[in-house]
Amino acid sequence: MQQTIESAQDGLTTVQEAVKAPVHLLEARRNLHRLQTVIRFASLATSALVVALPIYSSNFNASGLEKGLLFAIPAFMMAIARPIIGRSMDLYGRRFFLCLGVGILLLAMVLFIFAREFSFGLGGITIQADASFAVTMLFIARTVQGFGLGTMLLSSYTITADLARQSGRGSSFGYTEEAQYRGGLYGGLIAVPILLLFGFDPTHGLRLNQTVWSVIFVVYALGALLALVLAVRTVPETRKYALIEAEREEAIQQKIDPQLYVLMAIVMLTTASSYGLAPFILTFIQDHLTQNLLLIAMAYIPAALIWAFLPSRLGQVADRVGRKPPMVVGLTMSGLFSLTIPFLSMVFPSVNMAIFALMLFATLEAACYAAAVPAEQAMVADMTGGKQRGIGFGLYTLAQSMGQVFGPLLMGVLYDWDRAGPFLANAVILIIGSLLVVSVLQDPAKRRRSLVSIGK
Repeated sequence: MQQTIESAQDGLTTVQEAVKAPVHLLEARRNLHRLQTVIRFASLATSALVVALPIYSSNFNASGLEKGLLFAIPAFMMAIARPIIGRSMDLYGRRFFLCLGVGILLLAMVLFIFAREFSFGLGGITIQADASFAVTMLFIARTVQGFGLGTMLLSSYTITADLARQSGRGSSFGYTEEAQYRGGLYGGLIAVPILLLFGFDPTHGLRLNQTVWSVIFVVYALGALLALVLAVRTVPETRKYALIEAEREEAIQQKIDPQLYVLMAIVMLTTASSYGLAPFILTFIQDHLTQNLLLIAMAYIPAALIWAFLPSRLGQVADRVGRKPPMVVGLTMSGLFSLTIPFLSMVFPSVNMAIFALMLFATLEAACYAAAVPAEQAMVADMTGGKQRGIGFGLYTLAQSMGQVFGPLLMGVLYDWDRAGPFLANAVILIIGSLLVVSVLQDPAKRRRSLVSIGK
């Protein structure tokens, strides 16, 4: 009789869990959607800065070294922020640091507005801000932006990992990665009509002048303000989910998987290579293929759209086939793409054919990487227990940031030595990274399932 009662109770518990599961799934997806909305509004400036910052800083005669530092400093600030904040999130929660990161980004957008020349009178005294002041403000704004962006992305990855157990980690990280790129795409679209309205010069055509710059960043500041309001009012604290998960997995995993450090080494190596190559791709194409910026932009538009709309869908691949296959394919295809760039003008004598080939290669690379990055982030979540998730993602993103700091410097030396050097080196490094993923890195999810089956 007692056994019958216990069986009935077990059956009732199973039914209750089955009823609750869809509710938990809907709640997790709803919270992820709120988080991604915050990221989109806070990331409006990301793509525009990559394109506009070198051009705008030229208005103030910024040197090549200053332009390089404007890209290196944010990565350095992200590297500083991430391990400290990662550990703090494990102790105090995620939501505060998400709001902090978005608030710092709002401050950075305001500082960008005043990165210009201006003058005003105060008590009979005229205060003049010259070109050196504008460059200094660009440095200050980039420093603040780097710290804010690092804080926001680290907290968003950790929140995603907390919520993604119910909704699928690969696809969830894909949505979060997609939100950042989609925000950058929307920010670029916002900038175009402002440029057409305020930047037309009858003599020189469209120019990125100081009025255009300030108006664009007023809009971006409003977007960051909206993101801050949404973060405060709609995004919940998710540390409780991590603690519940930690209790469930305590018998299996109490510490960070040592394989995380292997992944960090691979990430730092491959990020240094691919990110370090980025500043030289456009220069090489202009020097050896075409000066037509419109043609070059058309070649990269499909890749930009893939990053803005497909990571969430391609991230599901990692949930179906495991984490390693998308990473291997992404690194390999990116290496092969890098290898083709120096030979485009040789293989395709026609500029239009070369640009078309560039578009195909860039689109294929983007599709493979859009599946690989969510898989990589899902692997980090698999490697870290609920109690160590913040520091785990802090270490992972630290490896990314360190690669972004040193990569451009090393690739710059190679580019000065030989124009094709960075492309060939990047291809070799990424293929080596792919081989390391295959031979050295272990899939923690598969290993954990094996341990569970052995325990049974």
